[in-house]
Formats: sequence, C-alpha cells, structure tokens
Amino acid sequence: MAYTPCDSSQIGMNAQKNCLFPAYAGLQTLAIMCRWEDVNRIIYYHEHNGEETSESSYSGGGEQETVTMQNKNRIKRILLKGWVNEDEDNEEEDSNSAQGDQLPSEPTHKSEAEGDAADEDEGDGTYAKWIAIEAGGATPYADTAEEYDADSGTFTKTLTFTAPRAGAEFSSEFIEPLLRNKNGWVVILQRKDKKGGDSAFPILGLDNGLIASEASLNYTDGENGGCYSFTLTETYAPNAEMDLWWGNYHDTQNEFNSYLKYTIDDHDSADED
Repeated sequence: MAYTPCDSSQIGMNAQKNCLFPAYAGLQTLAIMCRWEDVNRIIYYHEHNGEETSESSYSGGGEQETVTMQNKNRIKRILLKGWVNEDEDNEEEDSNSAQGDQLPSEPTHKSEAEGDAADEDEGDGTYAKWIAIEAGGATPYADTAEEYDADSGTFTKTLTFTAPRAGAEFSSEFIEPLLRNKNGWVVILQRKDKKGGDSAFPILGLDNGLIASEASLNYTDGENGGCYSFTLTETYAPNAEMDLWWGNYHDTQNEFNSYLKYTIDDHDSADED
C-alpha cells in the first residue's frame, strides 16, 4: 500500500484528539491490592454475538474454574470473601444487554445485604478487604513488567514499588504482612494513559498470586526517600495481560473507585465510629 501523507484537516483533527486525551507512559501512584486467597469470585467481561456480556466463576480461594470464552483476560468484577453481587438476581437478564450505559450496583458486604449473619466463607462475620497503596520513589512501579517463558508457555509478572513512608508502625502493619504472605497478592494498577481502552487498569497476580521475592531498605537512598523497595513476582501465569474492564474508561474507573471505598483503613476507621 502506497504511503499517503496527512492533509491539514487530518493533522488538526489528530492534534485536537491528542490534546483532549493525551497519552502518558507509566503508571499512576495509586493502586489497590488484596490477598490472593481472599478472591472468592471473578466475573468476566467478554463479547458474545457482538454484545458485551458477563460470565461468572467461583474461584474457591483462588482456584479458578475453567471458563470458555472469547477473551477471559477482561475482568468485570472481583468479589472478595464475604461480599455479594447485588445484581445477582438480574444477572442472566443483564448479561444479554450492552454494558457501559449504566454501572450496576456496587459489590456489597454480606452484613449490609443480609443483616449481621456470619459469612459462610470465613465463619465469623468478617470479610476480606482491599488495601490502597501509593507508591513512593521517583517513578511509581518502575520496572513492573511481564515476560513470556517459551519453555513453559507461561508468563512471569513482576511488580516493583517503593513504600510511601517508613516507620515502625507502618512496618508492622503493612511491610511484614506483605512479605510473609506466601499465598501472594492481587494488584490492580492504573495506567497514566487513559486512551488505551481495556488496558487502563492492568491486574497482576490473579492467576497464581504475586509473592514477595525481594525487599530492601537503604536509609540514605534519596531517590526512594529512605523507604523499603519491593519486588513481587507471579510465576507460571497462564494468561498474559489481564485488565479490569467495563466497556469504557469511565465505568471501569467507577468500579475501581468502588473498591477504594472498602479498603482496610476506611473500614477500620468506620468500625471505630
């Protein structure tokens, strides 16, 4: 195909589009994470006969059922232990309609949806929570990457980040649990580029869990502010990039923000009240 240069109208249109929706490399500072074993259910988002539909799978503490679909790498919702999907009764009806027009009800803790009944999964009425993390350092999540291993046919995913602060309290409440959880973590990141469609909210660790492989603290490191730096690794992941996706950026951002409402800090403060 012969090369055809852009005319002035095309250049102007592209410039206006890029000014309204600029492309940025890298990741935003704010991310969320949960324990891999706390993932109780995954609701997938995929296309079926030209329409966007959802399909559910119970994970059984992280062990996902086999789901056959066109694109199982799109994740519509992650439900943790002790949470229910308020749209459950209408799921079959809603699954045949186009997504993105209206965000369905947010995931709700069982005690809110069913009273104070004890959670069946944990038996004591408690429920799993998300953890909000804000990466420190000059470049948030620098060197976070995925790599394909041809011998095993799987992917190795690596998350690197610097703790946002230091101190004994933060070490006991966040750093030590992070390093000692041998079942791993699930992390949802935010790209700075909002034009990437379903790549705006990448998910790491959903297959096999991100497990801490390195951690170091240099008290005199100015770039990292004298805070801990971590490397978490997921090995033998069968899927390449996985993303949170609701059909458009706005609704996906709303889903991400709904998880932020139920982070550990927020609920601990609420419980004290």
